[in-house]
Amino acid sequence: MAAIVNVETCTGCGDCVQVCPLSAIEVKDGKAVVDENTCGDCGACVDACPTQSITVP
Repeated sequence: MAAIVNVETCTGCGDCVQVCPLSAIEVKDGKAVVDENTCGDCGACVDACPTQSITVP
């Protein structure tokens, strides 16, 4: 599994991009997008997200 971004609440701030140790997240069209093949489910992005828009199943 990979981190899931709620695009309804994501503001595209990029905080998750900065903390991802695997560089599995990028901001596209103003929203965070997770590369499912690279994500390691560490949860760093969950903790960094100011809008609580990311979850790890």
